[in-house]
Amino acid sequence: MTTTGPRRPGGILDPSPADSHGRARKLQLNEIHVVRFVPGTSPLHRMWAGTKLVALGLLSMGLLLWPSWRSIGIVGALVLIAFLAARLPKGISPRLPWWLGGVVAAGALLALVSGGQPVGHLGSLRLGLGGLDNFARFSMLGVDVLAIAALLGWTTPLADLSPALGRLLGPLRHVRVPVDELVGAIALSIRCLPLLLEEARVLRAARRARRPAGPRSFREMGDEAVEVVFGALANAIRRAREIAEAIEARGGVPTVALETHRFGRIDAVALVVSAMAVLAMAVLR
Repeated sequence: MTTTGPRRPGGILDPSPADSHGRARKLQLNEIHVVRFVPGTSPLHRMWAGTKLVALGLLSMGLLLWPSWRSIGIVGALVLIAFLAARLPKGISPRLPWWLGGVVAAGALLALVSGGQPVGHLGSLRLGLGGLDNFARFSMLGVDVLAIAALLGWTTPLADLSPALGRLLGPLRHVRVPVDELVGAIALSIRCLPLLLEEARVLRAARRARRPAGPRSFREMGDEAVEVVFGALANAIRRAREIAEAIEARGGVPTVALETHRFGRIDAVALVVSAMAVLAMAVLR
């Protein structure tokens, strides 16, 4: 029997270009997380980073002041439209841990038991649905805010955030606010977050490799979580000290780079839409 395709030295067929492309594409999507920039040419990618930050602040403030279901629906609709306009890959959303569903279910049960208006009846059992309504509303509010922040991270290079923040906070220099130091600290925090998450994954994988075979008790799982958390904190403190020493050796916090992105029509449209959404939240609260 004959086979087609190039062979490796061990006699194993090399994958076809289509298979290699498919696996590479799948690997690329699996590696995407919330704070990683996804290249593209959509209107959201061309928008100034400062516009996205202002829109994020406006919508978050509107949700904070008027946390109603109507406000959540307005922001959810905007996020959906922005996601479609950004033309992001379908597999871009991160995989949620399996235990998150249990945490949400436990929170919903506790909210249901807490009572509140309106009141429902399940046979002879009297249930207060007000607590469950509040739990669901504030959970969806958090989802909206996280979705906006994720869109900002997916469509904005990290290098563009520092100049945008420096330009937005520029007027505060007139009242002696240390804008450069503040922007530098924020930029370092954003840049180091993926690194800290990766170190936490490495610590967890190392702990899992040393785990003895067999079932574990809740106490053992709790001890493992505590070890991973404190190990991650120790690594974060060590890395912060190294970064601080490197910055001091280079003469202190560098000056924020000048903003070169022009304010365009898409930026004006985004700000107007965000302001109108906040106005609608205030009217329909």
